[in-house]
Amino acid sequence: MSSPSSFTKSPASRVALIALVVAVAATPPAGAVSAPAAAPPDRDAPQQLWMEMRNVRLHVDASAVMQIEDLRGEAVPTTPGATVVLDDPRSFVVQVSSGNIRLDGDALSALMNEVVFAYHGAPVRNLRVRVADGQLLQSGILHKGVDLPFRMKATVALTDDQRVRVHPTSLRLLGIDGEKLMHALGLHLKNLLDVRGAHGIAVEGDDMLLDPLAIMPPPTVRGRVEAVTLDSTAMHIAFARTDADGIFGTTVRPDSGATNFVYFRGGRLRFGRLEMRDTDLLIDDANTADPFDLYLAHYAEQLTAGYSRTMPNAALRVVMPDWRVVASGQGVAPPTVAAR
Repeated sequence: MSSPSSFTKSPASRVALIALVVAVAATPPAGAVSAPAAAPPDRDAPQQLWMEMRNVRLHVDASAVMQIEDLRGEAVPTTPGATVVLDDPRSFVVQVSSGNIRLDGDALSALMNEVVFAYHGAPVRNLRVRVADGQLLQSGILHKGVDLPFRMKATVALTDDQRVRVHPTSLRLLGIDGEKLMHALGLHLKNLLDVRGAHGIAVEGDDMLLDPLAIMPPPTVRGRVEAVTLDSTAMHIAFARTDADGIFGTTVRPDSGATNFVYFRGGRLRFGRLEMRDTDLLIDDANTADPFDLYLAHYAEQLTAGYSRTMPNAALRVVMPDWRVVASGQGVAPPTVAAR
């Protein structure tokens, strides 16, 4: 018989010993449960997450809202490869394929005060905006060394680079004709308004240039603005329709009876502790008699005050009360099911 030392010195023996050690190490102990193999990625699942909103009053703050008549597009994660998180509007960008939005005076006031001029030392404060007779009416305090109360009427027009040109038709400073005073001194509005710290605004001569997408609250909206007009009470922003919009009404189709809703289809979406793949989520208005009053900052409270149903195809249908109903301490009960 060979000695132990001669066994381990033989090349063939060393190979056999190594194979034996590897086999023993790979054998699970008695009673152990093998970990399941990692599931391969579902390459057939949709990767793009589409979003549609219709007849939604989307809150800018506690009182001001943007009226979303209709808005369709792709919800794109802010971080490539990440999941869109409904609880965090900053986690995604809406790449608009078509849409129409109305901003009334309260919404415009909130956006100007809380987004555009929301910084210490801003040249304008306490700005109040109204829309009347096809013009934009603004009043507030202009600070240039001293506080100057002002009132301004202006028209709006869309520029070639898709900004809103706000052109004054009258300006009163301290109760006198501000345009005549400035021009007599060889000044223009750009000499009074230092907007280097502002967000989404520039001044050119006597005109203000607003970027309508930059001043909107999260989620960030991207798309081509086709028209900006004023009616009797609000500013209307229309988005150009892109080729991608053809997916709506075909592959992406909300329930036929839905009138006021937010709908997500495709891709991945996380909300609360749940995550959907091949998402099919309809957030419906409990009261269809008026637009859906939605406040994303309090989305979880609205969700808790409503109810949900899981469909046979694993789609999820959520019914939410309006935010003003939830803010008053009320909710909505799920429909009763008759006993069999």
